[in-house]
Amino acid sequence: MDFPYMLKVFPEIGKYVPVTLLMAVAAMILAIIVAAILSIGQHHKTSRWLVDFYVLIFRGFPTLVIFFVGYYGLPQLLHSRSLVPASIAATICLALKEGAYLVEIFRSGIASVAKSQLETGLALGMSKSLVYRKIIIPQAIRVIIPPAGNTFVGLLKETSLAFSIGVTEIFGAGKLLATENFEYFDVYLVVGIWYVIMIYVYTLLQKLLEKRLARRFGEEAA
Repeated sequence: MDFPYMLKVFPEIGKYVPVTLLMAVAAMILAIIVAAILSIGQHHKTSRWLVDFYVLIFRGFPTLVIFFVGYYGLPQLLHSRSLVPASIAATICLALKEGAYLVEIFRSGIASVAKSQLETGLALGMSKSLVYRKIIIPQAIRVIIPPAGNTFVGLLKETSLAFSIGVTEIFGAGKLLATENFEYFDVYLVVGIWYVIMIYVYTLLQKLLEKRLARRFGEEAA
């Protein structure tokens, strides 16, 4: 283990942290939108089967396969060059996959809220959509955040697969350095350390958010 070399490459690999974070955050935001749309579809008989099929496909396909189908397969099918840059394609593919997981998390979160809350809101003359916005969803968020946070951690690590379609993020930068200098152990250890740092910081932020929500709803309940 060459510590001086590790200290040297640490900031070099760190230059690509923004790329990894941008992909992960953008993919998570898109995944939340996808999951919200799918959640609405689950409540309609005509579209429920389509949502179930979507979840089956995107939870069943490995991430790497989704990348290759989206970035290489679709352009070939459409007889065109790559439709979007590799980084955008990877972000969209990650969002579509994670959306299939989030929709189940959303469903469980909403189901955790007592049905009497909906009935009470309707009895007070509120519309169903208003009850969901003002009563159901705010309470469900407390249940949704922990598993959704775990999903984001997994998503953050899965961005490393984007290198397979030409995106140079943390893992990609490390792979290039390792191939160039043949210092595989040291370089990949530094890559792992960067992921640990990002996940640790995110975990702290999530805990702060959970405590804030707990205080807020605790005060409302009081």
